[in-house]
Amino acid sequence: MIISVKADYEGEKTFKLVKKIRRLSHKYYGSKYNLAGQGVSTYDLMDTITKDMAVVNLIAIGAVFIVLVLTLRSILLPVVLVAAIETAIFINLSIPFLAHRSVFYIAYLIISSVQLGATVDYAILWTERYRENRTAKLSVQESIVQTCSDTTGSLLTSGTMLTVVGFLLGIISTHGLLSQLGYLLGVGTLCSLVIVMFVLPGLLTLVDRWIIKG
Repeated sequence: MIISVKADYEGEKTFKLVKKIRRLSHKYYGSKYNLAGQGVSTYDLMDTITKDMAVVNLIAIGAVFIVLVLTLRSILLPVVLVAAIETAIFINLSIPFLAHRSVFYIAYLIISSVQLGATVDYAILWTERYRENRTAKLSVQESIVQTCSDTTGSLLTSGTMLTVVGFLLGIISTHGLLSQLGYLLGVGTLCSLVIVMFVLPGLLTLVDRWIIKG
């Protein structure tokens, strides 16, 4: 049986329709039926993965945290760095909501991990150079100024490349999911750059005494 409906690929109305068709199918066919279609696939993906997504995110964050602990040899710094990038991810995914635009569920799953893995290096670079400057007996303010001077070029070069590639993918791709992934990657990279260059210095200043002790 083929049913043609005027509905988006996903969304509240689409998911209500999928659940209604499921109820009717179960009523007349019991368990001897299968549903296919993009809306159904997206609903099944969301229904199956939503509970597991929290676990997956925690594992990803935990893995990055462990790597940072081994790299930076500190417990506090990984917390600060992961919190900074996770804030950038939250802002990135909040923009479509505030603009009343829907986000493909798969795009949400992918960008949550990709942005963390791709941009946490910015925070690591800034933090490592800051610690080097503090170890060189520069004051907190002098270290921040010197670190900005040392890292801005590298951060802007890498960040600009990733942002441009993301927006080009968003503009050129005719596939809705790929296009949205491109825009999310571009905006997410900008969010991470802003957080690292303007928020992270303040966070490191707050925990400076423990960084130096560590």
